[in-house]
Amino acid sequence: MLNQAQAFSTKENLHNIEFILGDTQKAANDGICVDHIACNMVLHHVPSPADVFHDCTSLLEVGGTIVITDLCRHDQSWAKDSCGDSWLGFDPEELSEWANDAGLIDQESLYLGLRNGFQIQVRRFDKVAS
Repeated sequence: MLNQAQAFSTKENLHNIEFILGDTQKAANDGICVDHIACNMVLHHVPSPADVFHDCTSLLEVGGTIVITDLCRHDQSWAKDSCGDSWLGFDPEELSEWANDAGLIDQESLYLGLRNGFQIQVRRFDKVAS
């Protein structure tokens, strides 16, 4: 996927994007600062989603945003074996709590129901001056 994104950015002459192979902890250790982060269908695969929020807060400039797209809590346990899921989605309150604990403020939220029974949440959180 990273190679496809790089190819697209080259084709579209997008020169303000840096692609990094690694996790949020690597980016935080590298001292990277960004204005925006998109975290698409990642949290349900990581051991500690709360740590991702903390890492992302350290990566964001004041006024920066993170958009999280992930599954709402579900009971389809087959996803753990078939898809490598560590979590069966999240309650919206969980994401809000982790974000707030990391110093982020809730903004817009959008919830989408899919025909396969999953519900997706798209959430935006902002980093404000402390």
